[in-house]
Amino acid sequence: MVHLNEAQTTSFGVEVPRCQAKSKRSGDQCRKPAVRGKRVCRTHGGASTGPKTSQGLKRCVDARTIHGRETRAMRQRRAEKLKELREIESLLINVGLIL
Repeated sequence: MVHLNEAQTTSFGVEVPRCQAKSKRSGDQCRKPAVRGKRVCRTHGGASTGPKTSQGLKRCVDARTIHGRETRAMRQRRAEKLKELREIESLLINVGLIL
């Protein structure tokens, strides 16, 4: 894994901060310059301004996801269904229908 400086020199000879994002697979740091005033480049979210209104902020809080795939409500619903499934399975084992 290569650790590079926090700043890089552009082709114009100007020193700019480097994007601090790292690759999941290789662990290497992004080579693009960071957006002014941010720690990451445009590709990794430096252009994002976040929610502007209170409604937008509430929508983001309500839709907060884990690992980008599922919401808390989905996880809770899955946990409840798995609990029901385990109860049914133990009942069938006690009756002798499954081993």
